Amino acid sequence: MPIATSTESTIKTQRPADSVFGAEYLQELCQREITAQNEKHLVAFIVAICLAVIAYIGYDYLTLPLLWSQMVVWRLLDVLCGIVLIVFFLQKIISGITVWAIFFVFNALHLSYFVSLYANPMHLIAANVNLSVAMFILPLALLTYPLGFSICTALFFMTSYVFWNFLKSPFSFSEILIYGGAFNIFAILVSLLGHWSKVRSTKQLVKLNLIIETKNQEILEQNRKLELQATYDALTGAFNRGAGLRILEDRIRLNQRDVRDLTMAYVDVDNLKTTNDSLGHKFGDQLIVGVVESIRSAIRDIDLVCRVGGDEFLVVMSDCELAEAKRIMSRICTQLEQRSEGSPFPFEISWGALSYNKGEFGSLNEFIEAADHLMYEVKQEKKRLRRERTV
Repeated sequence: MPIATSTESTIKTQRPADSVFGAEYLQELCQREITAQNEKHLVAFIVAICLAVIAYIGYDYLTLPLLWSQMVVWRLLDVLCGIVLIVFFLQKIISGITVWAIFFVFNALHLSYFVSLYANPMHLIAANVNLSVAMFILPLALLTYPLGFSICTALFFMTSYVFWNFLKSPFSFSEILIYGGAFNIFAILVSLLGHWSKVRSTKQLVKLNLIIETKNQEILEQNRKLELQATYDALTGAFNRGAGLRILEDRIRLNQRDVRDLTMAYVDVDNLKTTNDSLGHKFGDQLIVGVVESIRSAIRDIDLVCRVGGDEFLVVMSDCELAEAKRIMSRICTQLEQRSEGSPFPFEISWGALSYNKGEFGSLNEFIEAADHLMYEVKQEKKRLRRERTV
């Protein structure tokens, strides 16, 4: 298979499949984006809550002096819990969603307990206002997570709230719902609304990023194709004239610097015009491709094949003496003879090889022309021998 075709097929496999726009893939990207946003702001969120908890210590002393000692202990435990969770999170011991769950469950237990200590409905309403302010961050935290987690956490708050009131408070269930249910309803509604808004905006963001990523991939693919067209011959996969000559110039500079052998063979494909005229250009293309495949199978990885014309090629062999280069070219001719067996046309080449010598060649063109001249002499000699056989 020609190099160009192989490279293009490799590029096609890297192009995003149509399935990337499927629902499952989109859902995965959305969840990944939500998780990344959560973890990015997690530490700042917990720190802000801990600072708010510390600030409430003074407020507790002014408003609830009888419970102040208990509340100080619980609030300091809140702060300690937040610090420990942040440390574990930064060390990758626990996930972001685990941090949120533990921290807010811990807050839910003791805040619900404090609310249940009131015996006066008006005090209970005031406590609920305090609780709503203190836990206002709850809906903001819940809305950033999957719907299931939002509902489960809000239900846990409601359950714990009702449990402590039934356990400690003289209020009936209806009174608890009247005086205390507002906070839970508020938390649930804001959580669900915020979650829906966050997911919707995230999906739009992911779709936009996906479109941009796909367009960028298409541009990269197009650039690769243009690079292939500018570097390789479309039919044979060999380097085209421009790219091949640039590489040859680089090899000559290395030869001059490191005093290494550099040998080049100028190759002409015989019988191309005859094959095109008698069998068609399709068979002529097969002739050219077959010659290049035989050359590529015989040379080393560091060597290169360059198509400089319709039926003319350069074979550049680095760190290779002239005698070795001639042996390689002879092996190529033997392979071509074997390929000709059973073929409607013969695989034949004429070639001339020589080593680069700075003192002998003043420029790259002189080097190529000298190899071309050797090839031409070989071609003429083959024609002379062919005429003699037909006489």
